[in-house]
Amino acid sequence: MQQRGLTLLELVIAIALVAVLASLAIPSMGARLDRQRAVAAAETLAADFNEARFEAARQGRPVHLLVQPGSAWCWSVAAHPGCPCGQAQACELRAATPLQQAGIASVEGASLRISPQGTLDQAGAVTLQSRRGLRLRVELQQLGRARICSEGGSVPGYTAC
Repeated sequence: MQQRGLTLLELVIAIALVAVLASLAIPSMGARLDRQRAVAAAETLAADFNEARFEAARQGRPVHLLVQPGSAWCWSVAAHPGCPCGQAQACELRAATPLQQAGIASVEGASLRISPQGTLDQAGAVTLQSRRGLRLRVELQQLGRARICSEGGSVPGYTAC
């Protein structure tokens, strides 16, 4: 009677093939996760800016957006211009830290005042960079619009800055 099944050699070959295929897929998956983190951080910042415009209009007083660049970067939407970000403050309305945006750094900061009419005293921009060097720039226009663009056109789906 003949037994059916796989030999040890056949199993080793099958496992080796799966390992080779997985090693080919991992780098592209890492690049995709890096891109998704950068996009999520930029879109979150743009959404927080839009929320700050709404809050300024709702409260009838200016709201301030502070983005601190560097290794311990953060951003906050606050009721007062001197409200630091990075730790919970009573003056903060909304904040984000590197812990919430893993793998992303802010290479350019801004300090902006949003009037109750939803406009800015001056335009500003914040550049966010992923671990692999992808850069998204969130441009905050004086009329109160947030626009996301890709520096160097490196992020698909976003126009080049």
